[in-house]
Amino acid sequence: MNAASHRRLVRFETSLPWNRRQRPLPRPGVSLVEVMVVVLIVLILLSLSIPFVRNMRELTRRSNCDQNLVRLSLAMQAYSTDQAHLPTGTASFNATFRFWPEVPSTGEPVAADAELAIASAPEGYHHNWVPALLPYVDQTGLFQSIDFTSSVYSDSNRLIRETMVPVFRCPSDDSAPTNSSYAGLHHSVASPIGTSNDGLLFLNAWVRSEEVPDGMSATILLGEKLSFPGDLGWLSGTRATLRNSGHPINSFPQEEQLSDLSFVGGLGSRHFGGASVLKGDGAVTFLSETVDQPLFQSMVNRNDRADAESNAADAE
Repeated sequence: MNAASHRRLVRFETSLPWNRRQRPLPRPGVSLVEVMVVVLIVLILLSLSIPFVRNMRELTRRSNCDQNLVRLSLAMQAYSTDQAHLPTGTASFNATFRFWPEVPSTGEPVAADAELAIASAPEGYHHNWVPALLPYVDQTGLFQSIDFTSSVYSDSNRLIRETMVPVFRCPSDDSAPTNSSYAGLHHSVASPIGTSNDGLLFLNAWVRSEEVPDGMSATILLGEKLSFPGDLGWLSGTRATLRNSGHPINSFPQEEQLSDLSFVGGLGSRHFGGASVLKGDGAVTFLSETVDQPLFQSMVNRNDRADAESNAADAE
């Protein structure tokens, strides 16, 4: 290129607009609107996933709860095989208390409720079905530490009362760790815990399978419970470890009902829509809180078929 041509090119470039001569190359990027859209999508996805995660966690907790009931079923069957009967639901005095043949008994009543309904108060003998299963759930040491010659509320049993036993705790239960999440069924209707109840676990009674006309597979043995204020813990054979089917599942009693120490209450859980129950043959099932109440009660009464046949015969 000669000098004249070079001068013409320089004059041409300098005559171009500045923005054409200095325009930078385009660079990739995102706008604020695009960022906001992405953030909004992420928030929507999170809001949709949180309930799903919660549901999955609850399903896991419910599965673990059912596994606890399966373990208790195996323990109950092992106890029944060894002793030829179910454990008593609760005992009012140690003269008749037979968890184990070698358990010492003074033969002296330690409570004034020997012939009365059980009161949910920290007085009385009140040893119950829960300790009977301890040797079968890897808690033999804890069982051997219990003083069966005195009340569960005695100083000699204080450390036992303050001990948590994991198999008796539902993962969804947020009550005190020394409370039992499970209760034995003592009666099919709302009634105090007594010696004439029609369930499988009640006062001073050791039920044998042949004493269950309905059959163990048709009768509920244990179920989940919601702890009431003042729950006395898993060692106490009161409404802390016994309930009945006289109330709809997941119904919570009124304050005036709880003030009645003979009031027992029904089943319930922190699971949505119902509670898990264990039948006498070891089957675990989930009962809806909308279950037909008479049907629910018939599943707790160990002898309602025989009663129905008797009533029919009387009617004839």
